[in-house]
Amino acid sequence: MQTYVQQAPWPEGTVPEGPLAKATIVTLFQLAHTVGLLGSINCCVLWAARKHLWSQPTIQEKVVRALLTPLLLGDFLHIALTVWALGEDKWDVNKWEGTLWITIITGFTLMIPRIAWHLGVGRYSERRDGQSGNKF
Repeated sequence: MQTYVQQAPWPEGTVPEGPLAKATIVTLFQLAHTVGLLGSINCCVLWAARKHLWSQPTIQEKVVRALLTPLLLGDFLHIALTVWALGEDKWDVNKWEGTLWITIITGFTLMIPRIAWHLGVGRYSERRDGQSGNKF
């Protein structure tokens, strides 16, 4: 049976010899930049929708849905592809390393509020913000 090594091509318990390759460092910085950019876009769009569309809850809902729907799809795909890439060891959580745990936990931490929003939790802004015209 082939041994599957997670996250690194060198033997477990050892560190790589010499510095990491430039391509590896660039890839890590690009990944960090992408994650930071997605987080910034998420915060800015949600803040702007709440601040500038407070009087138009229907449009606010459409803007937030346009943001959260692709992010939710990305959450599902990210977790599914991460688990799929683990191969035969996917359910052997004792072999999971810290980076993998952080990836899975962060993925669910982001995905659960997005699912809750799509299910209607906290969405009815006309009641939440005390606006008139209560339809319910």
